[in-house]
Amino acid sequence: MKMHRLTPALALPVTLLLAAPAMAEPECSGGGYAADALVEPSDAIGAISVSTQYAWDGGSRLVEVCNLLTEGGDFFATWSLFSGEVDEVYPGICVSLTNTSGVEWFSCAPANVVAAAFAAAPQTEEGIIHFVEWSDEAPTLQ
Repeated sequence: MKMHRLTPALALPVTLLLAAPAMAEPECSGGGYAADALVEPSDAIGAISVSTQYAWDGGSRLVEVCNLLTEGGDFFATWSLFSGEVDEVYPGICVSLTNTSGVEWFSCAPANVVAAAFAAAPQTEEGIIHFVEWSDEAPTLQ
């Protein structure tokens, strides 16, 4: 029986290649349909110029997942969430709205809220994550 060994120079690249799927971050529209989102901006935010969805670790780390504006730059308050938009490391969801003055506001749903909505029956109130509480401070972007 012939044995094959990886030289140290090849071991790291091969290890990283094999581990890549495990290190993949959440992606926009990844996986299957999981729940719905409803954004209710406060009047203080004003006109919205940018809207972004993030996966959140529940602490100080966010990973950008989706641009929530249409190609024409329109903002819609409801959209579908997909299972691949969160993972074990980033199980929560944050939404940011940036107004025309450049001020960015954040609203976040922790892991337990996301998990409950993902487990709920589709097209039910329990399957909707509401983003209603807004802050102009956010976890540090990665």
